[in-house]
Amino acid sequence: MRNSYWLGVDLSKEKFHAALADVQTSPRLWASLPNAEFENTPAGIDALCSWIAQHALTIQSLLGICVEATGRYAWTFVAQLDGRLGPVSIVNPARPVAFAKSMGLRDKTYRIDACILALYGVAHKPHATALPTSLQHQLRELTAHYTLERREITACHQRLSEPVESPLIRKHLIARTRAAYKRIEAIEQELERLIAQDPAMQHDATLIQSIPGVAAKTCRVILAEFGDLRRYSRNELVALAGVFPKQFSSGSSVHRRPRLAKGGGSRARTALYM
Repeated sequence: MRNSYWLGVDLSKEKFHAALADVQTSPRLWASLPNAEFENTPAGIDALCSWIAQHALTIQSLLGICVEATGRYAWTFVAQLDGRLGPVSIVNPARPVAFAKSMGLRDKTYRIDACILALYGVAHKPHATALPTSLQHQLRELTAHYTLERREITACHQRLSEPVESPLIRKHLIARTRAAYKRIEAIEQELERLIAQDPAMQHDATLIQSIPGVAAKTCRVILAEFGDLRRYSRNELVALAGVFPKQFSSGSSVHRRPRLAKGGGSRARTALYM
């Protein structure tokens, strides 16, 4: 039957495990799913495609590929796969974990995780993930490194605010702070240069910064994390930023105060919250 399988892939630095789940498969039969391990290299990707072919499946036979969001590993896997097996859905790792708990599974191995991801695709049919452009990848790397440099400065300031008896240590802390400020200045200049070289993104940056309370720093994080905002609905953006309220009530006596659900990416949520 065409379009009847989901492929689950559990990634690690050196290897990845893959499992196939038919849309008619019951979750309690997860242990019987076809699965295999491959090297996390271009040759391993080729071996995965051959393994799929051995099961008499084609790209038309797969509804999608379900992969956990593991940062660079996930994006590298998608880039190397290059659409040869159809659309890829990069999902929040917390969701397959909760799905596995609902099945009563306690063990965690590459094989189990791959089977769970395949069955999660069958049950929830996650949408294909839109791949970021090279420009957006660079913006993400720069904004992430910007955050690390800010933490370095905060740590040095905190240490300098306390008694430091050693003149050498104080000298080193001051030097580290000055060096971090210089690196931050270089990062900001590179971010501005990258945004300016894309007319559409530069136009979006101007529009975003016209919002009261949103300046260059927040704008850069928004563009890095979401890219073209027109791809999303209002509710999708709120969910991705993790700024939607989470309500907690039960019966007639439990009514807690709503709080931020804190889903999605933390960098965008932090920038918007601050």
